[in-house]
Amino acid sequence: MWSGVIVFLVLVVLGVQANLVVDLSHRGMKKEEFFVKLQPHINLTQVTDLILTGNQFDSFLDCSTNLGNLHSLDLAENHLQRFFFLCKDEYNLIYLNVSHNRLEYIDDNALNDRVPKLKILDLSSNKLTVINETMLEHMKVLEFLSVANNPIIDIHEKAFMNQKNMLHLDLSNVSATFFPAPLFKTLTKLTFLNISFNPIETIPILPIMLKELDISGTNILFLDNILLPQLERLHMNYMKNLTEVLLNEFENMTMLESLSIERCSILSEFRIWPPNSHILPRLRYLSVEGCALETLNDDLRPIMQRTAVVNLQNNPWHCDCRMQWVNRLNLSSDFNREIKCNSPEEHHGKILAKIPNHELICVEYLTGIYPTIWASITIITLVIIIGIVYLFWKGPLTNWTLPKRGSDTVSYKNVVDSSSNDLIRILVTEDRPEE
Repeated sequence: MWSGVIVFLVLVVLGVQANLVVDLSHRGMKKEEFFVKLQPHINLTQVTDLILTGNQFDSFLDCSTNLGNLHSLDLAENHLQRFFFLCKDEYNLIYLNVSHNRLEYIDDNALNDRVPKLKILDLSSNKLTVINETMLEHMKVLEFLSVANNPIIDIHEKAFMNQKNMLHLDLSNVSATFFPAPLFKTLTKLTFLNISFNPIETIPILPIMLKELDISGTNILFLDNILLPQLERLHMNYMKNLTEVLLNEFENMTMLESLSIERCSILSEFRIWPPNSHILPRLRYLSVEGCALETLNDDLRPIMQRTAVVNLQNNPWHCDCRMQWVNRLNLSSDFNREIKCNSPEEHHGKILAKIPNHELICVEYLTGIYPTIWASITIITLVIIIGIVYLFWKGPLTNWTLPKRGSDTVSYKNVVDSSSNDLIRILVTEDRPEE
């Protein structure tokens, strides 16, 4: 069995010898099978790319092999709990992929000064809980880093202090409730940042040279006071708390070409206010698909006219007079054909572009008068009731006399008429308080 496998592997190596690539992916191998049984039959000293994806390695130790010329090592989708580079002073390794493993921490003997040329590092989908200040201290030329999909509970504010050449950083879904203010301070060359699907409520201080930013799936509500003059692509999808987007918040993003705001379930306001026809002058792609939008305000006209691709599908559109301006637009993208009416009932299920403008009527403006009338009647009624109560109590109160201290408490005067006209008896009884 093994002889056939070995012959096959030799043929694979010979077939790709020009590129010096050895691909042993998805063979279910354990580390002993590779280091003890296969390695003697393969000359790895000249190999530049070693692919061991999808096997059953629980660890990887460089001392067990000769990887002097290795530039790329792929150990993704194994059972790695640790890996080491210990047995050579310096390696030429540029690419290292250890994603989708079982790493809980990075040992000091892993990403050490023996791999100083590493530019691409993928640590995603492991079990890492901490990124401390020493984990990446020797990775001074690192350009690409992903630690996405790790249950990280602590990121030290100086975790990326030495990564001044970093261009691409993926911190998506790392359970971060906030990012320390100085975290990105030294990443002056960073152009791509993904902090999506973290329960953060505010945007941290960002590198000013960013060209692409993903904040999807966060709890962020507003993007005001963000200065990203080089930003070209912004992703704001699946933001469950987002109710309103004012494009005025993107006024400083003059280079933005692509804006995606999809599947924000309670997003009901999307507009420019106050109106400004100069916002987002370079926008070429706009998607507000699957939100809760019912209408589009006319202040969006300048952006809609100059944006090449507009996606507005799967919103509960209310097709009335406020949408007439959309039908009047002469656009090559014909985005109004993607607007499918949800209400009123007579237009339910229709495509906006197929409804004549004279049938788009704002009947709700008329019915809106009735709540105002009822409110006025209620207020008037309350005023009348209060007035009646006031007048009722005012009269009796004026006839009430409270006794003064030291005066008579009770005074009675009874007059009795007798049957005789010349006899009138007056009884006066005066009660005084006892001394």
